[in-house]
Amino acid sequence: MANEIIFSGIGDLTLAENLSNTYILLAAERSALQNHPALLYVGDIGAGARSNTLKVPHVGLMGYDLLASTGDGSAVANTALTDGSSTVAVARYSKSYEASDLARMTSGGLIDPSAMAMDAILSGALTLTSLVANLCDNFSTTVGTSGVDATVANFLDAITANEIAHTEGPLMAMLHPVQWGDIRKDLGINAGGALQFAPASAELIAFRGTGFQGSLAGVDVFTNTFVPTMNAGADRGGAMFGKGAILWADGSIPVEADPNQVVIAGKVLFERVRAGKSGLTAYVSHRYLGVVEGIDGFGVTIATDA
Repeated sequence: MANEIIFSGIGDLTLAENLSNTYILLAAERSALQNHPALLYVGDIGAGARSNTLKVPHVGLMGYDLLASTGDGSAVANTALTDGSSTVAVARYSKSYEASDLARMTSGGLIDPSAMAMDAILSGALTLTSLVANLCDNFSTTVGTSGVDATVANFLDAITANEIAHTEGPLMAMLHPVQWGDIRKDLGINAGGALQFAPASAELIAFRGTGFQGSLAGVDVFTNTFVPTMNAGADRGGAMFGKGAILWADGSIPVEADPNQVVIAGKVLFERVRAGKSGLTAYVSHRYLGVVEGIDGFGVTIATDA
């Protein structure tokens, strides 16, 4: 037998490999943080603020000071009004992907305006999540032990510390997955069902975000790999906090009659920028955000083994 047509003999007619229509996303944190009452939204600089910085007053009213014992017929002394403030500065966060025409032609649709617009939405949401998570290790009150796995007792200690500080609920815990894994294991092995854990339903995950794990002892638990390290990388600094501990603001972007721009939900600007001489197209996204710690006492850092 001779002259059979076999695969190894038709190299000029075939490809060494062909790109599958299926693709795998590289590993990344994609747990966008949805609105939660513990995260206090303080305003939009695009709504006539005339400044990129918002000042949020603190005031000691509604029972902050008690009445003083005063003799009959005596004038009561004035009580000093306790006040303070936090400032939230909104800044620009941007990203650009730039591709050649040849790359776009041969990408199988992975580099096109629709895919890049979806990326812009999620990246904008995750940037907010990252900024919030980066504040978790900032609170002065800390529970947990460096180098020791997180426990249910640490979780309960954080609840108690927030109760002592009169933190307004509902409380939210943002933990690294390692911390939550350790607490979950401790809950299963040692707590013996004594604490109520309500796992997240599909409906709640859709509402709260993919990082929502459920509620433990009445606290909403979120996991996120953006939670920072502490103590030279030995620990993770998660947190449990309530309303007023973390403040955030943003900016609505003005809409222009430009076919190469679209403002998504008023908050994310996505635009196409063409460099004709180079045969390059850039897909650029922008979001304007500011996140700061508000009242330090309304949050507790949970520092445990990484």
